[in-house]
Amino acid sequence: MNFNANFFVALCSFALALFTTATGAILWYVNSEKKKYASERDFLHLKRNQEQISQAIAQVMIEMDRRLDLISHDILEIKAEFRHKDKL
Repeated sequence: MNFNANFFVALCSFALALFTTATGAILWYVNSEKKKYASERDFLHLKRNQEQISQAIAQVMIEMDRRLDLISHDILEIKAEFRHKDKL
């Protein structure tokens, strides 16, 4: 076999092409895994935020029920006081 300069140039070109293709494939895979991880992390953040919002709404509803019960009790007291005054 004749090993001349053209053969070594072709061999080096092939090796360089193989190296850059392999490097590109590895970088593509690493970046896709980073994007996958980032997407999962963002989704979990959104899920946690939704859970926190739901808990906050539940707390507000509990507080509203408590306040409405107090208002209802106050109204009953006022009605009772008016009825008592009407009887006198």
